[in-house]
Amino acid sequence: MDMLWVPFSVATILMYGLGQVFAKETRTKGSSANLLLLLSVNIFVMWAAYWLFFRRPGSFGMWTWVQAIGAAALSGAAYVSYYESIKHGKVSIVGTIAGAYAPLTVFLAIIFLNESMTVGELMGVILVVAAMLVFTYSTGNNGNGNRKNEMLGIAFAILSLIFWGTSAAMAKGVIKDMGDTNFIGVYALVCPAIWFVYWLGSTKGRFEMPESNRWLLELSLLCFAAGGITLYLAIDFGNVSIVSPVTNLYPIVTIAVAKMRLREQLSVRQIAALAMLIASVPLLSL
Repeated sequence: MDMLWVPFSVATILMYGLGQVFAKETRTKGSSANLLLLLSVNIFVMWAAYWLFFRRPGSFGMWTWVQAIGAAALSGAAYVSYYESIKHGKVSIVGTIAGAYAPLTVFLAIIFLNESMTVGELMGVILVVAAMLVFTYSTGNNGNGNRKNEMLGIAFAILSLIFWGTSAAMAKGVIKDMGDTNFIGVYALVCPAIWFVYWLGSTKGRFEMPESNRWLLELSLLCFAAGGITLYLAIDFGNVSIVSPVTNLYPIVTIAVAKMRLREQLSVRQIAALAMLIASVPLLSL
């Protein structure tokens, strides 16, 4: 396995992690659909430009195109269902559920992509997934509402988990056939289209710019867009059964940077999660 997946995975963790920090600092009570529309513009511009500069010529079968569109559409739908989940449920709960899609990706990759793992890699993946869950889980009460609303939020979060986990596995299979650059080109068209329809339905076509630091907001969106490119590059060079759980660790960067900015101390739970992460590093290289 080409070890280039490592620097691209690290870049993804940093981009998504920092993007979350900046997003938290610019978060307002405005519609999430407006933020998703802004993200779609950034992704379309950046990913289309990436495709134009690095595209690989070639002809692909109809089934390859269907899989590529399907993988991109699932990722786009995952974002929509995630935003719907945080409308109804506690962020501390639905965010943890939606972000725990790595085990599903690992399972699908082993079953359908014939990927294999050494015992060391398997133990490393288990530690990474456990670290992600421990680090991101919170028992705090970040919302209110009745039980029915909370259950609806959990249902949407589970949908996000299924969509993201399946999309990552499908993307690996497609990238093997058409390359990461061509898949990114497909994504640049499919996801913004889905998010535009979501925005149109949610806001009835009314756009409101979030009342926040617009430069910092744009920086967060650029981080998310760039992190998506490095994620698919990592998937191209490595087994998605390993890349997926490793890149899922971006909440560690988010929480660590936020705590440093606020001069807060890590909790015992978070220190334990970091210890599991450190322990997983040598195992993933066995």
